[in-house]
Amino acid sequence: MLTLSLLTLKTAKAQDPEFTQFYANPLYLNPAFTGSNVCSRVSSNLRTQWPAIGHGYSSQILALDHYFSNINFGGGLMFTNDVAGTGRLKTTTLSALFAYNAQINRNLAFRVGIQGGFWQRSVNFNSLIFGDQLARGGAPTSLESPTQAIISPDFSSGFLMYSKEYWGGLSFHHMNKPNESLMGNDASRPLKFSFHGGKTWDVGKESDYDLNQRKISVTFNYRSQLKYDQLDLGCYYSKGFLNVGLWYRGIPMFKHHAKGYPNNDAVCLIIGVAKDRLRMGYSYDQTISWLRGNTNGAHELS
Repeated sequence: MLTLSLLTLKTAKAQDPEFTQFYANPLYLNPAFTGSNVCSRVSSNLRTQWPAIGHGYSSQILALDHYFSNINFGGGLMFTNDVAGTGRLKTTTLSALFAYNAQINRNLAFRVGIQGGFWQRSVNFNSLIFGDQLARGGAPTSLESPTQAIISPDFSSGFLMYSKEYWGGLSFHHMNKPNESLMGNDASRPLKFSFHGGKTWDVGKESDYDLNQRKISVTFNYRSQLKYDQLDLGCYYSKGFLNVGLWYRGIPMFKHHAKGYPNNDAVCLIIGVAKDRLRMGYSYDQTISWLRGNTNGAHELS
């Protein structure tokens, strides 16, 4: 397969992988969530996007965190891995996260978090064909000599305000804009800004011990990275151990990708179960952009 896109790494600006169930792995969303469960927590997301397109996108997260109540402090570790494209362009990160919780009053609290670590970016050049190979009659190797992998530090921060019924936060990822060029040039990873929040209503709750208590939650996540903007907006309904949700991703009325290409991405269906301290969820993204019919959507397990 002819792939020349790698040559644009001299100036390309990559975007971060996205997850439909962002609320299921809050440390990836905002480092201020570190320790927010007031106990030990392990969370993971596995996502396969656009499986119908050869060598699409595969993303994974594994995170663990703990809250130290005696000092109002949360600490955690997070591992992420993202693989994309014919060249199997891989981005792997390992980060440490810390957050401090401050109780404003009986019902309202504020958290601030930081995240620091390293990420590695690599590519398999053996699966690519460069222009000079074609110009030399199909030569088996290229005269190009890009770096196979690059390692860079990465820093992020976030803020969160929450109560029992609602929450809202801001996060800033890649604050140091690390260089990710595999060609020895300047290709800094752009700052990602995220604004997110939600609210929960109890519906038909009879007592705090009602095993079939019902809740409706509305959640949003707006993010901007370089010239790209996206909004996830949706709600989910919970009753006892079962919850279902419906989401929309896009900003069609405010910003188009280009003339004739409205910012519509996907409609997402979510179903999940909870038992004691275990929660599991599955989501399917139905593509509604001009790529519909060619991607087979996206599957995600949390």
